[in-house]
Amino acid sequence: MTNTREDRALHRALESLPAEQASENFTQRVMDGLEHRPTSKLGTTSPRAVGVVVALTAMGLALGLWIRARPSTDPTAQQKSTQQLRLEYESLQEEVDALRSLAAQPPPVLYLGGDSRIDLVLDLGQVDPYAAVPDVRPASTGPDNRRNP
Repeated sequence: MTNTREDRALHRALESLPAEQASENFTQRVMDGLEHRPTSKLGTTSPRAVGVVVALTAMGLALGLWIRARPSTDPTAQQKSTQQLRLEYESLQEEVDALRSLAAQPPPVLYLGGDSRIDLVLDLGQVDPYAAVPDVRPASTGPDNRRNP
């Protein structure tokens, strides 16, 4: 329940503040600053992606240990298993490298527009995608964004 009296008092206090004029190149300086800011290597990697990589690596290691511990009478079968493990390890290594390169990229900054009084900029690095609000629904109604009834 919101307290409308406090809301009105806050709105009046905010409206009474003097309007500031931004310099002519304010928006460009902000965009340049956001574009050239230092980025964290793993700050933009989602916990789900990290969990997938860790799970795949653990499964690969467990499979390798299981195959190594299993007695085999046929040396060619053992060589085939070893070769399959090497291929799986290389595949996992490529996925980890791809995730690292994604983590190294800075999150995009979107200029949403504005007018003579205000410029709207959205830094996607500051948006928490896991802070979902139940009342918020995606704007797209494509097949990937439809909720199951």
